[in-house]
Amino acid sequence: MSAHFILPTKPCHNCRKRRWKCDRSLPVCQKCLHSGSECLGYGKLLVWNQGVARRGKMMGKSFEDVEKTKKENQGHLVHQASKESPKNSLGVEIPRTESDFSSSQDLVKGERADMRIQWPLIDPLVKDMGRQSRYYLYHFATQLCADMVVVDGPGQNPIRDLVPATSGNPLLLQVMLANAALHVYNISSEPAKPSIYQPDRKLCLVAYYGSVSRFGGPFTTSYRDALVAKQQALSHLSQSVAFVNPSNIDFILAAILLFINFDLVESGKDKWKVHMDGATKLISLLGTPPYEQNPMSQLRKCLLADFLVFFILGSTLNFYAGPKKLLPDTIDVEPILQYAETNNYLSCPGPLLRVMLESFDLPDLRETKSIPTKVQDQVQKLLESALAFDPVKWATRDFRPASPFEDLEKRALIASAHKAAVCIYVARVLPAGNPLLNPIHGTALVSLTGLADEVVYNISCIKPGDTVFKCICWPLFLAGAESEDLAQRAYILQLLDAQWNEMYWGYICTVQNVLEAIWSYRELYEELDDYCWVDDVKKMGTELLIA
Repeated sequence: MSAHFILPTKPCHNCRKRRWKCDRSLPVCQKCLHSGSECLGYGKLLVWNQGVARRGKMMGKSFEDVEKTKKENQGHLVHQASKESPKNSLGVEIPRTESDFSSSQDLVKGERADMRIQWPLIDPLVKDMGRQSRYYLYHFATQLCADMVVVDGPGQNPIRDLVPATSGNPLLLQVMLANAALHVYNISSEPAKPSIYQPDRKLCLVAYYGSVSRFGGPFTTSYRDALVAKQQALSHLSQSVAFVNPSNIDFILAAILLFINFDLVESGKDKWKVHMDGATKLISLLGTPPYEQNPMSQLRKCLLADFLVFFILGSTLNFYAGPKKLLPDTIDVEPILQYAETNNYLSCPGPLLRVMLESFDLPDLRETKSIPTKVQDQVQKLLESALAFDPVKWATRDFRPASPFEDLEKRALIASAHKAAVCIYVARVLPAGNPLLNPIHGTALVSLTGLADEVVYNISCIKPGDTVFKCICWPLFLAGAESEDLAQRAYILQLLDAQWNEMYWGYICTVQNVLEAIWSYRELYEELDDYCWVDDVKKMGTELLIA
């Protein structure tokens, strides 16, 4: 327990009033939280006097008395005003309190007729939604959209720009609600195992509790809401793909991308592959009339960049299974790679993504005793290309920052981590005893454990809260799979724990579980010189997407 948390000696005010057994957790009582009640805390309560003033003519009078006087003097005006519905002529959404998100029927129920003139001005986009759906859409627009890019600035997040389109597109609306509801479930649920970041996590829980209370929450049905919204989104998707045309194909692809995003928030296992296969078929149309765009819109460029990154990284544990190509030949891949390195939240440099794309042409040779000279030369060329990549030069000369305030030093650090991880990825095409990998040979280009050390060192210089901290999972996984040091393994899990504390995406927990399984297998086969963790991961039968 952190030093700034002091355990309370008495129950919270809400539990004391209801005669519940308080768990006395900080900063809010978990019993109150899960019951949907607002925790009143453990300190002194501020009790407001009913009167509107302590002295003068208004002393002892309540707001109801004041309103009654006004009603007597202006009854006919109030009666006329109560029949009119206020309109937002400017079309601007104004800040709302908890009561603002109640329906007009809830507002007037049990209140006097003259209070009806205080109906809220609600954004037409959400006026027909319930309070929970409004909060989920708010959560998606304010938090999840920011997680999907490196730098979230005006005009730089095409996914957020899609939010207004939900008014006429139920597919986009439901898949956004599903993502947000599942993410809320991750935030509000207790972790399966203790975490050293538990105190900070509770502070984040307080922030969530404060924002959702404006909408009448917290909501205890977020997981069920996520599944219901996902099912409705799947139903709309099946209808939409039957009538693909140039006007809706980008919206359909955006929805499929959000389905993959949903699977990452959930666990990153298996289901994403189906959506990726479907997206591949639609993307094949984009290079042909009438679907092609010249110049390409920012939305389409964003979608193709994200799909390409997921397509590449999705092959990390599925070596060359399935199609080896995502984009048709009529679409230039270089602008897509440049957009991905700048805006995709994984921030993998374009030259390294290019190396991984070229590695798809290689066969899997780890179980082959005799490696053809031609193939070994191809692997050596790819490794040399990756090793020749200069992260500092890339960050300071070739890279196009998404914001003038970007920390290019941190970009160089995460690029260095990706560089070492890509070398591990390419090297694992070969058996462990290959001369390009085995240190006892003078021709060895890389040391797998040395590459793991390089990944961990560079990521250790990036702290939670940095914009690129969300990029650490994929390189950390490859480093952890090659790590032989127990202290380093514990530190890798600690870093992943910190990333979970920042994002609350389920695939991070899945990566921790897979790494622990890999280390268990390694202990069983530690006497084997040519042990390869990839074989054991394949035996798990899991299509894992590590982002």
